[in-house]
Amino acid sequence: MLRGAIGGVSMLPPLTEMNLAKALDLGEALRLAFGHLERGRPAEARRLARQLEHQRPGLPGLAYLLGLIALAEGEGRKAAQHLAKALQQTPDASPPLLAMARAQANQGRDPEAEGYYRRLVAVAPDSAEAMGELAELLLRAGRASEAVAPLRHATVLRPRWAAALNNLGVAERTIGRSQAAALAFARAVDAQPGLAKAHANLAATLRRLGRPDEAAASALRAVVMQPAEAVHWFELAEALGGCGEAGPADAYARALRLDPADGLGASLALARLGAAPVPARAPDAFVRTLFDQYAERFDQDLVERLGYAGPAVLADSVRRIAGEGPLDIIDIGCGTGLAGVALLPLARRLDGVDISGHMAARASARGVYDNVTVGELTETLLQRPRGYDLVSAADVLIYLGDLAPIFAAVAMALRPGGCFAATVEAVAGEGYCVQASGRFAHSAAYLYAVAGQAGLTLVLMEEQPVRREHGEAVPGFVFVARKPAG
Repeated sequence: MLRGAIGGVSMLPPLTEMNLAKALDLGEALRLAFGHLERGRPAEARRLARQLEHQRPGLPGLAYLLGLIALAEGEGRKAAQHLAKALQQTPDASPPLLAMARAQANQGRDPEAEGYYRRLVAVAPDSAEAMGELAELLLRAGRASEAVAPLRHATVLRPRWAAALNNLGVAERTIGRSQAAALAFARAVDAQPGLAKAHANLAATLRRLGRPDEAAASALRAVVMQPAEAVHWFELAEALGGCGEAGPADAYARALRLDPADGLGASLALARLGAAPVPARAPDAFVRTLFDQYAERFDQDLVERLGYAGPAVLADSVRRIAGEGPLDIIDIGCGTGLAGVALLPLARRLDGVDISGHMAARASARGVYDNVTVGELTETLLQRPRGYDLVSAADVLIYLGDLAPIFAAVAMALRPGGCFAATVEAVAGEGYCVQASGRFAHSAAYLYAVAGQAGLTLVLMEEQPVRREHGEAVPGFVFVARKPAG
């Protein structure tokens, strides 16, 4: 988190230790305690503060001091209790407001922290710290578009604040403003040349802008600075591949060793290069990270830029096989709820599940689902035997290679006569593969086979592109499989 010293008491020259039991100047003793804290000596500050509290509990500034000490020691709840008392004395004072926002964030209470940050920026609009930390909280919540304005303001107030410039680049990139992001990252590395993550972020952005040679140079700087960071090796691999250089497989492999959960999808890249076997599915950590980061601009990108038609195609296919309902439906991989909108007219009950918490939150906010949960799709289905008339999966199976587990789970979750409707990306042949996009494509023969293994019958299978990419339609299938009625 962006951090700076919390103001309120000036730094003090060294003072001779005093016995507070005999001290007459409690204010000077309070100043001494603040001085200890500002010099990184919280134990000494705490000892003096306790003596002050014993002598005069209501001493102005003491509650603030106790809050700062607790915050420095990582005790957010205790800090908040002291700071609440401080704010009763001085409700609009900037230092205790900033400390209280940090205390709430320390406890994972981000909505409460946001409220205090907003109170602070209202009374102190030129507090760069408040702007920067509020923006960081917004970024963590997947609200990048809201983070841009406070970060711009913070970096006007402190033009060489590298951490805030890096966060500004992240926010700009997340909302699709790559040129602005590249400028922010370049300013960050100029302000702090040793900030490795800014070099890596600049590499990723330059790559998206079609400047792979510059991207490789930036990624290499990040790797040299922090060779134990998986993301730096991944960005180096991506850049090397983009400029036709040798070595991307080695860099991807290094990234995977450093991050075995594979939140970056290095295993998919290695399979695509033929340097590793094709995995059974995209790593959960990769899918979760991808869509947590993508949630805010998901609808705009898919519908407006990629011509995404999956939900409408899916709903039309269901109507042709199952009629107008009403049906009990679970939308797996519900994303932001685009498919839910299309399926709602057919639903008696409509549930959603997604592995990404940020996507699930947006689906829930859309107001079309009876219930939205965050969870792994196969496990969720297995926990709900014979619970549904329809399982839908719009643009979801493209993150799974081996579909046997999900088909088996769907078969358990369906009632007799129920249907499984889904879209996939298509490939010729007998099986499935990882594409250059990192997504999986499946053949028609494979879909028929895996459905039969699960005891389902494909009753509809049609070629149907559901999106465009690089100006071209992406080949796909829409299918509906039915469970026997008996």
